[in-house]
Amino acid sequence: MTEQENLRKNLLCNLLMKEGLDGWRDEENVARASLLTDLAVELERKDGLACALAWYEALEQKGICGEQAILIDYNRANAIARERYGTEWQWEQPTLAREMFYLRRAVSHQEFAQAPDVLKCKCLNNLGNRLDVAGRAIEALECFSGALEVQPNFGMALCNRAKTLADYAKALEDGGEQGLLLWVAHKEALAALAPTAIYTDARDERNRGAVKKIKEWIESVVDVEGIASLDPLKWPDTSATDEERHYRRWCLVNRLYLNPLNDLGRYSVATDDSTALPTHVVPADAPHIFGSFFDQMKQEYVSVRWFLYEGLTAKMPHFSDRGVLLQAIEPRPSLCLATEKVKAAYRISYSLFDKIGFFMNSYMELGIPERQVSFRTLWRDEKGLIRKEFDVTGSWTGNWGFCALYWLAKDFFEKANDEVAEPQARGLSRIRNHVEHKYLRVTIDEAPIVPPDDLALMVSREQFEGKAMHLLKLARSALIYLAIGVGFEERRREPGRAGIPIEEIPSMPYLSDVEKV
Repeated sequence: MTEQENLRKNLLCNLLMKEGLDGWRDEENVARASLLTDLAVELERKDGLACALAWYEALEQKGICGEQAILIDYNRANAIARERYGTEWQWEQPTLAREMFYLRRAVSHQEFAQAPDVLKCKCLNNLGNRLDVAGRAIEALECFSGALEVQPNFGMALCNRAKTLADYAKALEDGGEQGLLLWVAHKEALAALAPTAIYTDARDERNRGAVKKIKEWIESVVDVEGIASLDPLKWPDTSATDEERHYRRWCLVNRLYLNPLNDLGRYSVATDDSTALPTHVVPADAPHIFGSFFDQMKQEYVSVRWFLYEGLTAKMPHFSDRGVLLQAIEPRPSLCLATEKVKAAYRISYSLFDKIGFFMNSYMELGIPERQVSFRTLWRDEKGLIRKEFDVTGSWTGNWGFCALYWLAKDFFEKANDEVAEPQARGLSRIRNHVEHKYLRVTIDEAPIVPPDDLALMVSREQFEGKAMHLLKLARSALIYLAIGVGFEERRREPGRAGIPIEEIPSMPYLSDVEKV
């Protein structure tokens, strides 16, 4: 930027702040706030960013809706992010949770589907970026894929997907999974560098340069042409019945397999639950202490996945519901075995997070009293600081698996002063509390009217099923992040074991399917 351009932009920034919001229509003020944000970010003007944030707050208070509300949240996240740009990475990012919060609110807005394609792509791409900064590669990839479903040639999503897949691959122990993720990352990099890729910002050229280096690195470590000749993403269908085939397709489409390959998309190669703890060192007298615990959580996950499938796909009342006398009160309740299966799926999915916390407390030797362990709180010590056991690397590249779990915990709510990165966090916790201890009434109709002094928390069946699916997907992510985090931690511990004799434990055979009774 020339000195003259710099002067002109500073004058425009000053003029916008001086004029304020009075005398302009709401739509004009949203555009002016967006322009002020862009100028203040480019010029690194903290006064301009503070002014823009105050404007966004004032505009939100006016109840602006539709596309303008989406723009407010999108640009507010960009204004907040400027404080983080250029800072050294650390586990606790002061602004990151707020950035995620507003971008998630933007993409979950009821009119998001009607927003212009470019705005949808930018929102999804930026949310994916924020999730990636937090180590949450799985959710980031889903955001980038969402942007590419809207606009298949959206350049930044292609760049970011290539980068995230490459980082994901490096964290895996299985060479076959690693090779396939890198191969797909290479395909995304090629698309990002193609003349057909669409970029919306002149500054995107820097990202093109970064993805070119990723492409060249992958070519140096993977035989991309050899893998391509094998058609590697297809796998024969081994389903024994139509019911099993439909179930496995449902798992694949919703990305519910405990298998990193399912994060590539709906490819049949991912139709198994292959995720396991990586190679790790344990006491000789308790060789399966962590492996057996992980297997138990894995079994609970795949079982609850089936419960949810049955609850969501039931076409008629179960015979166990026949002859049960129930009142047809209003709002009409959904009282049937299928709904109870969805409730069971919700409860068990939620319980997996505290079990992961219990695992982490033992594996990382945190020493938290058993009754005080929870997934939401295990990360901080008595002073409220990130525990030294987690913050030993000081870098995202150190253990982004555990970092992802820490940031995933911010999607949950436990007490009033919790910092959350998910607008619906309080709702997830409230539903769990009512399902477990109080009275959750699932209704047939949307937006049920709650009678005064009613004991129930009411939620429509459609909303409840959506929340149960969301929770199950979080549980899947958490188990994969746990396995990845253990792998990083084992590599970190390895130098400290020099000179200590380590005996290899013979591998245990896997249970055959007929033995699973």
